[in-house]
Amino acid sequence: MGLKLSLTESNVVTYYVYEFAPMTALLRIPGTLAVAWLLAVGGASFAASPPVTEELLAPLKSAYMRAVKPGEQAELHRDLFETVLQRVHRSHARNVDLPGLIAAALKAIEPLEPRSGEPEEVFTKTVNAALATLDPHSRYLDSRALSSHRSLITGTFGGLGLQVDMAEGLLRVVAAIPGTPAARAGLQSGDLIVRLDDQPAQGMALIDAVSRMRGEPGTPIELTIRRAPQGDEFSISLVRETIRTQVLRWSMEGDVLVLRLARFSGSVSAAMEKAIAEASATRQPRAVVLDLRGNPGGVFRQAVATADAFLGEGEIVSLSGRNPANRRTWHADAAELLAGVPMVVLIDGRSASASELVAAALQENGRAIVMGQKSFGKGSVQTVVTLGAGKGALRLTTALYYGPSGRSVQRAGVSPDIELVAASASPAGSFSTCAATAEACSARR
Repeated sequence: MGLKLSLTESNVVTYYVYEFAPMTALLRIPGTLAVAWLLAVGGASFAASPPVTEELLAPLKSAYMRAVKPGEQAELHRDLFETVLQRVHRSHARNVDLPGLIAAALKAIEPLEPRSGEPEEVFTKTVNAALATLDPHSRYLDSRALSSHRSLITGTFGGLGLQVDMAEGLLRVVAAIPGTPAARAGLQSGDLIVRLDDQPAQGMALIDAVSRMRGEPGTPIELTIRRAPQGDEFSISLVRETIRTQVLRWSMEGDVLVLRLARFSGSVSAAMEKAIAEASATRQPRAVVLDLRGNPGGVFRQAVATADAFLGEGEIVSLSGRNPANRRTWHADAAELLAGVPMVVLIDGRSASASELVAAALQENGRAIVMGQKSFGKGSVQTVVTLGAGKGALRLTTALYYGPSGRSVQRAGVSPDIELVAASASPAGSFSTCAATAEACSARR
């Protein structure tokens, strides 16, 4: 829009997952109907498409069995290829090129020496090489990764208290959560994690690295750290503890209520309602800022509930899978928190998925001014399908979501109404700079 304001970055940091959780018990739609809808999304196209045949699978199964150590696990995972590909073929949000998927899987197996690989490890690597050709978010989760995924949804897990991202193929520490093993060990922002126990971090997928750092409370892990500027390396031994993440923090900046939402896990909507009630008991807010910077997403139903909390009417979001005729739409109910109070939503390039859903819903309904920087651009929904005891799960992109205007944020992101440029010279805590503009911005809209 041409208008740019300076704003110091807050301490909100990026988590390692930006995805939606399984869509069970969706808001205002019974869980059984949601499941029926998901099946219908893939069902129409699946009936008209060539099936996953034994003839198609034979080269992949044969190559896999040659590459892995023989035994019961090898046979189990060989047969699991068919289950996974059937599910992908039926339920992915877009038409699937099965021969292309199998070619990608075969390419991942080619370098392996005969009977050299561990069956589960080779299967995981092979399936994920195939799924990577579909989209960046579909993935096979082994038992450890599935446990990590579930703990992310609840916000409680056994781990070290580290928030990390990837830099030049290595794990980089973004922040250590206060009071956790990582913080007590003195790990600093910018530290590079070179090894996890005896495993090099170089080239390791972020989700795999996080899974290795998580585990049962009381279990040890050794990290090899490289610290700038000298680049010295040293090792530290840590013991995992139960980590409880704080999803929502709030404060009053004068007469402006600032809600800082780190991600959409647990019961965000209930926490939001409680925070607003506590703030209003002392002083009635004259404006509200919803800070979604660095928020990577989370549970679909919590994102819908959060948007609904600030809307008294209008469309929130719609989902569409492979068959556009099966599009589903969610609308706001009449109840609205802080009705009529001017509102600003803050986003940045790390605001993704569920954050973008909320920002788009409030922006396109005219409820809030969106400030900051263009968001990440992830407008897809993942559904987690368990494959059976000891067989892991499939996290599969099953739909795209669309804002009230019908526009998708996939790749495009949410564009702010007012762009905010980080100014390192600005004093820390300049939230008040933005908070003070909330009423004026909403009035101008």
